[in-house]
Amino acid sequence: MDLQGKQLTIATVVVVLAFLVLIALVATIGGGLKSYEQSEIAIADIDISAEALGIADVMLNVTMYLDNSGDVKSGEVDVLIKAYDADTNLLVASNGSKVGEIDGRETKYANTYLKLPKEGGYRLQIVVFEDGKGILRGERKIYGLSRLEPPSVAKISIRELDFFVEAVEVESGMGKEKEYATVNTTLYIDNLGKDVGGLRALIKARDNETRLIADMGWEDLGVLKEGTTSLHYAELRVLNGRDYIFEIQIWQSERIIKESSGMVLLSPFVNRTVVVEAKEKTVEISPTVEITDFIRPSAPAPMPMPYPTPVPKAPGFETLSAAFALFISFVLLVKKRKGGV
Repeated sequence: MDLQGKQLTIATVVVVLAFLVLIALVATIGGGLKSYEQSEIAIADIDISAEALGIADVMLNVTMYLDNSGDVKSGEVDVLIKAYDADTNLLVASNGSKVGEIDGRETKYANTYLKLPKEGGYRLQIVVFEDGKGILRGERKIYGLSRLEPPSVAKISIRELDFFVEAVEVESGMGKEKEYATVNTTLYIDNLGKDVGGLRALIKARDNETRLIADMGWEDLGVLKEGTTSLHYAELRVLNGRDYIFEIQIWQSERIIKESSGMVLLSPFVNRTVVVEAKEKTVEISPTVEITDFIRPSAPAPMPMPYPTPVPKAPGFETLSAAFALFISFVLLVKKRKGGV
């Protein structure tokens, strides 16, 4: 074989080897990318529970268990739950939850909540996303939600309401001053049934003339023990000089189970105009009391009792008594001697 033939053979072998090496690299890199991009997530299980919120609604809790059977960490995983009416196939509600990344050979779960009407049945469509791309789908059907009973109503009673002024503040603005009063509301609540928790009280101060809400606030009642009366406090800030209706609503599981109200009259604490007789003559009447007179005073500290000390007697009194007694004895002695002569 001449030199030119040998060179051609060597060049051919080099090209073939280079081509084989290139194929091996492409296969290795491509296989690596494929193993990373390819998702190995599966839906391991689905649990569905329901709780009646009241007469009309139910809260559905869908728990998804997602299993990554591969060795590579997944991307960002999200779950979307959609509820369709079983009869009309119309979308009723949807909600989603984030799962995050799932390590290799790891199982994660996610809870998704749906609020649905209790009437009828539903078809639940479950979609799993990885990095924004849908990778898994599943379906479940549920019926008979109307048979779920709402939680038992707590047997409580609002025995009494007390109001007192906690503080008075004056604010300046727009060229005039306004006086505000912080009114403390004390609720006396009787629990006539078993121990109960999860109750909340909504306290509203409604202006008696305009019917507008001046202030409102929520108070957690904690755990009410069976057969006890508990005290609960709330503070609302209202404009002085107006009359208010304080409305109390006790809530349990998104329902009002007890209501009460009381009047707080602050109009006597400001100047006001009244009509006198039939001529409708108006006069200005100043208040006889101030609102600060109704601020609850703090309890005074007990004063120490002084130790009793004897009352000093007038000086010379004992000496004068002794001299007088000696004088009487002398007179009696003289009379006795005269009578014996």
